[in-house]
Amino acid sequence: FEGGADVATRVAQNKIKWSSYKMDHKKDRIGVFVSIVSTKIPFKGTSKEYIGDDATEIQQSVRRALQSCCQQLRVHLTKRNALKDAKERKSRLAKYIPDASRSLIGILDGMRKRRATEDGSVIDGEDAPNSPTKRLRLSESDATNMIVKLNSGKVSEDKIAVALREAIDKQHESQEDDPTQKTLAP
Repeated sequence: FEGGADVATRVAQNKIKWSSYKMDHKKDRIGVFVSIVSTKIPFKGTSKEYIGDDATEIQQSVRRALQSCCQQLRVHLTKRNALKDAKERKSRLAKYIPDASRSLIGILDGMRKRRATEDGSVIDGEDAPNSPTKRLRLSESDATNMIVKLNSGKVSEDKIAVALREAIDKQHESQEDDPTQKTLAP
């Protein structure tokens, strides 16, 4: 028996461009099973163990069948990889939620303390921060509104963390609905 002389093996190895279907036939485990039913099959040799690749009609039919299967497999692999990437992205983003919410509260707290210094009052017995030469570019009403929310407890580190988690979950759900959707940031 000549293992690599069969028409299906030859077509799969030489006539199919696997990379265009997002597969590497040398690395990925790909099984190709072809069933040819006819009364006039051009077997090679008297043992009828394999079909020769010299019949171009059979070779072309096998190639077209493999290409059709590969296109369906490519769609499946693309969706699976997109979902896997979205899941990894979600976990990477979720890892930074505590740091981001802590930093945002620090920035808002600094803004509140600067405002208190400008007004001449002291917050919680603390002195105003020494630094900020950089100022947030907010309108006066937006800054006042944010300070009021911060003082009333409508904005806190926990609430920012919850809002960030909800935003990540919403983005993840939209990608599950349409896995080919492109995201702005990786």
